[in-house]
Amino acid sequence: MNKRKRAKSKKGAKPPKRKRRWLLRIAIVLALLIVTCLLFRLFYPVWINIRLPDDAPRIAFSLDNTIIGRAGVTDASYHRAMFKAGGRLITLRPDAAGDPVVNTDAVKTLLKEKEIDGILLAGGGDVDPKLYGGDPNKTMLVHRLRDDFEIALVREAKKRGLPILGICRGCQILNVALGGTLRNLRGEENVEGPHLSLKRHAVELIPKTKLAELLGTTHLSKVVSLHGNAVANPGRGVRIAATGPGDIIEAIETQNGWALGIQWHPELKPNDKVQHRIFEAFVDRARKVRTSQ
Repeated sequence: MNKRKRAKSKKGAKPPKRKRRWLLRIAIVLALLIVTCLLFRLFYPVWINIRLPDDAPRIAFSLDNTIIGRAGVTDASYHRAMFKAGGRLITLRPDAAGDPVVNTDAVKTLLKEKEIDGILLAGGGDVDPKLYGGDPNKTMLVHRLRDDFEIALVREAKKRGLPILGICRGCQILNVALGGTLRNLRGEENVEGPHLSLKRHAVELIPKTKLAELLGTTHLSKVVSLHGNAVANPGRGVRIAATGPGDIIEAIETQNGWALGIQWHPELKPNDKVQHRIFEAFVDRARKVRTSQ
């Protein structure tokens, strides 16, 4: 009987005080991290923007919908790059132009009301393959409302002559908006390593392209990539501007107007003067739009 009572008492016993203390500490640390991320997301963009002049070019920015993006981590790198180049990011939510269907007239009104001078298309989940005839079984983190919203932004920006800069997923949605297609890299041999991780790799820029001219080089030895898709067939009026390992298209540009898609992440190399020229050229073009109005 005594043995049974002891066994029951062990089962119902509380964890030792030392273990409870460690669990409490872990909970406190996690809570502090969450609060820090929330405060960072709320106040970092504000702190950045108040340091810019009132006449700084206003750049429309569609939010990254992934978990990391919602925490404000990836957004901060874009804010930092834009601030350094002299541009002010204006966050636009996809549902601001309709939900679940994007209203193109609402997009026009939004750009006018916010006095937008340029469009920045950021990273995030996969573009819906239904938009370009791709395989729907190999996608991750699809957000169709965001796709439709950004496609409407691209098309309206092209009509208005606004500069467009697409980074990572932004490069892909730019191409799809102009009638191009994408390829899924997941499972492709000799491709996953340098592209589906943050491993640095080289990029070859095609001579005489706008990108090669503004960077002043045809070779970048260390760029950072993290993407599961890439441009397959360039859209209407779009040409390839750079390639990387596995013949992956690393950059595209429009032949008319100012629209540039970069598959890698130049915003993650804030001290790279050559890559930062991408943001400087983009903001300079947006500034010309602003002063011409």
